[in-house]
Amino acid sequence: MFNTLAKAKLVYYKSKDCYKLVVAFNVTQKDAKGRYMFPVQSKCNYVSGDINKALIKRELPRVLALAQQILRTNNIVIVAAPAKMWE
Repeated sequence: MFNTLAKAKLVYYKSKDCYKLVVAFNVTQKDAKGRYMFPVQSKCNYVSGDINKALIKRELPRVLALAQQILRTNNIVIVAAPAKMWE
């Protein structure tokens, strides 16, 4: 298994009331507010399916494990997530 660093962000879709995990390698640039700039989802290395908002805390470890298996890395760091998710 490779140990290449991948960065991930959780994206909230208000219309569907769900989250998606977006993972990409080589995310290094930041915008003016200090947030990492990810490529569009079609060019990211992994985009999960819809994760129910009510189940996010329970499902996130499973989705991360699947992403690690698919991307063949055990070094995924979540760098962006909605603050209200952890309430």
